[in-house]
Amino acid sequence: MRENVKILMEETGCDEGQAELALHSTGDNLEKAIKSIDQLLRYIIVIKGKFICDQTNVYGQFIVISHLHQKRIVRLGAVATYDPVIYEGDINCKWRDFEKRLYADRLSEGCVHELIQKLEQNLNWEIASEHRKSFFQNLKDRNYEETTGILRSIISKSLEDPQLKVEMDVEELNLSQFKFPQESTILSEGGVKPSLSKAGETVNRKESTIVLNTELVTDASSSSVEIEKLRKNDLILVKILDSRDIAQYLSRLLGGCKGEEVIPLSTIVEEVREEGEQWVVRTRFSPGILGEAVVEKRATVKRLRPQKFTIEKKKFHLGILGLTLILGIILYILMRR
Repeated sequence: MRENVKILMEETGCDEGQAELALHSTGDNLEKAIKSIDQLLRYIIVIKGKFICDQTNVYGQFIVISHLHQKRIVRLGAVATYDPVIYEGDINCKWRDFEKRLYADRLSEGCVHELIQKLEQNLNWEIASEHRKSFFQNLKDRNYEETTGILRSIISKSLEDPQLKVEMDVEELNLSQFKFPQESTILSEGGVKPSLSKAGETVNRKESTIVLNTELVTDASSSSVEIEKLRKNDLILVKILDSRDIAQYLSRLLGGCKGEEVIPLSTIVEEVREEGEQWVVRTRFSPGILGEAVVEKRATVKRLRPQKFTIEKKKFHLGILGLTLILGIILYILMRR
């Protein structure tokens, strides 16, 4: 029975007491115990939300899927656009429908892909570091008001708008309702297994990870750094050069291509390792989506600074000036009558 307890804990993420109880209630039947645990424990918390940034007229939606017991983000996604219709989307729907709609909206005209990438990177980084303890503790305590406050602060900081308006809805799922590989919405639509490593090799099923073939954007200027000096969480530029259908689909979602043109994306360094006469650089676009590039040892790249999202103030002020002049002319005509 001890061996089954260990297997059950590894398979479901439950603790020892829960595993022993499940096995005892099912007559030490491991298969039935797994189903029992899956149906009992609501370890998956899905937060769906939408926001309005009045300062920059940006509207958006986001989804954050967390594993409560493992204290990690399973995956997250966001969309940001100047189209106010996005904010009218219903968040009180099933999480799967919400996620599918979010990624469909990312393919529409007017999406600000630079901001989407920044939002996802900030959410991923801030939750995993600065807010890790409070975020998962509030989820565990079902204190969703505090959780909303944490996410609002991260998004507000990303958009540089302290008056950001955010609405959220929460779904609690058990492990039977959420199966990591099968329900990776982004990837399953392409008909390809979501857990892919380079050259299509499968990786850990629970990770639900795809690794895209990428190319580093090298830089020979004096401010560039050698590959071996890159550190985890550094920000660099890469291009997605993966010919697989699912990779092309993801590249469009991430803003990595415009028509036939490949566009460099800023991404977070996960790992740098040496393989013979080359460096292998693994980067993270978002939870579940990684990139891997092989470069020569003498190559150098530019280490980026965190980007700031700002309005084109000159155009904004010209627009205000033009509107003021028009209103002044109308008022003058009315007064002359």
